[in-house]
Amino acid sequence: MKLLSNLPRKAVALCLFFLCQSSFAACLTAEVEPNNSDTSANTGLCSGTSVTGSISSSTDYDWYKLDVTAGGVININLSHASGIDLDWYLYPATGTYVASASTKNNPEVGSYTAPSAGTYYVRVKNYSGTGSYTLNVTFPSAGGTGGGTGGGTGGGTACALPSAVNLGLTGNVTPKITATTGGTVLMGGGTDVDEAIKWMINKSGGGDFVVIRSTGTNAYNDYIYGLGGVNSVRTLLITSTSQANDACVVQTIRNAGAVFLAGGNQADYINYFNGQGVGNALNYLITTKKAPVGGTSAGMAIMGQYYHPGGAAENSSVLSNPTGVQIGNNFLTNSLLPNLVTEPHFAQRARQPRLTSFLASTIYNYGVTWQTVHGISADEATAVAIDSTGIAKVFGTGNANFVKATGAPETLRAGSSLTWNVGGRALNVYQVAGTSTGTNTFNVSTWLGTGGTTHYWYVNSGSITIN
Repeated sequence: MKLLSNLPRKAVALCLFFLCQSSFAACLTAEVEPNNSDTSANTGLCSGTSVTGSISSSTDYDWYKLDVTAGGVININLSHASGIDLDWYLYPATGTYVASASTKNNPEVGSYTAPSAGTYYVRVKNYSGTGSYTLNVTFPSAGGTGGGTGGGTGGGTACALPSAVNLGLTGNVTPKITATTGGTVLMGGGTDVDEAIKWMINKSGGGDFVVIRSTGTNAYNDYIYGLGGVNSVRTLLITSTSQANDACVVQTIRNAGAVFLAGGNQADYINYFNGQGVGNALNYLITTKKAPVGGTSAGMAIMGQYYHPGGAAENSSVLSNPTGVQIGNNFLTNSLLPNLVTEPHFAQRARQPRLTSFLASTIYNYGVTWQTVHGISADEATAVAIDSTGIAKVFGTGNANFVKATGAPETLRAGSSLTWNVGGRALNVYQVAGTSTGTNTFNVSTWLGTGGTTHYWYVNSGSITIN
């Protein structure tokens, strides 16, 4: 300030004003051209603040500079106008890109864990078409909304969730990044199974547990935290695709040590999450991060490669035209559950006809062979916990059923009642009773179990027999 001492007071005030403006510049909210290279990249990108821009041609590249103040997670969310396909690439200060999202998804979502502080650049380009986009990046920054630090128990500061989504947190408000182990929990609804939740907590490494729901309260927070061994429990109430694409919602899920989908209406999960930021984040946890993901009731119903989005009758009428029973495909990509459909509330709602119709519909509508189609059911107060090797433990007080076909349906065509007999043994059902310790097991990779009993179902002209 010595140089300022010779200036008039008014000039000093002006100088201080502009110095302050330089030090605390407003966050960038709209792209400024030209920014077609890293040397002309837009600066002023703030963590968690969305920037709007536009790609005008195949040679129009938009670059943004990030000042990452510490090692931690950089989360990138790029949404764009319909009918076009835009991609993003993340570059360090020198060298080739270290992360990218170049699929057909909208938004394009991904992350990278920066090993230390440094300069990074995001490049946005087109794959096909031109138009507008919104870019949201969260990262460790001086503003405190970074994605968390890596390597230790610290996790940085959480980003700001939409108030309507955030049902609160129980436990440590500082996120904790941990080593996680993959696995899936299929819980049949009704009373929650403590042992299955503890199984997920163990595989989370004691990290942050996130509950996702589209209706209900934050009652899981205190319950799960009270089981011990978890850093925090947070509930997200997501009731729209816009909320499912919120950058902080996506970041919170991706940073989680474990995620559990509560009961409700599985159609909401499909409508709000499928192909959106939340769906992509769940698949990231399953396929890349290898963190445990599970669900109960509606949350269980959407876990397999094939799923019923809701609405099928709770009686044998579904067998009068099983090809018309709605089945979806590939919401979640889980290598443990290929060609498989799930069914909760099983014994309590006598859902043998429904599960049979789901299997038949999968064969008819997706061309899945009878040799590979499978089903898993769980009674209420019962959970199937499948580890990364495919070994499933059955916890709780009811049964789980592991169903496979022994032959092709004799009559499976549109508008006709199902006949699936195969000598009275059409469906081989291995029933495993739950226990408090998960003593009885089933290997979903080999489709063989221990401690269970074998039964058979078959259908003649829409009438099911259960042995």
